[in-house]
Amino acid sequence: MKEYRADIAALTLLQIGICLIAALLCGAAVLFLSRWYRIMWIVAALFAGSGLILSFFLLPAFFRRIRCVCTSSQITLTAGIFFKRMQAVRIDRVQFVQLISGPFDGILGFNFIILYVYGGQLTIPFLGRKDRASLTAFLEERGVFHAS
Repeated sequence: MKEYRADIAALTLLQIGICLIAALLCGAAVLFLSRWYRIMWIVAALFAGSGLILSFFLLPAFFRRIRCVCTSSQITLTAGIFFKRMQAVRIDRVQFVQLISGPFDGILGFNFIILYVYGGQLTIPFLGRKDRASLTAFLEERGVFHAS
């Protein structure tokens, strides 16, 4: 049994991006709504509060709860913030595998593995480079994934 967790580097990059976008939206609200003083502060506070709640509470909670467990017969993904969602896929039912990697996959942790099975798919998100290599090697051992 092998367990995989979401990469923290991806969480950090998403937090920085969300904070930057929230700051830009606050600046745009101040710039464009300066004639309406109260509305400007309400909109800016909404953007700032949404950015802070999303990047420092909801996103870390989501990343903490992503868990992928691989056994010899199945792969199980557990995720969710308020509601726990569990998906299980039997390895012998996987039709093909798709790897999605970003340009800086080793640094950022934006690697996704999509397992296509009869009737659906299972997406394993935010894997680090070592976890992605380990999982693809595991699938190759089981005869599911064939790298070209």
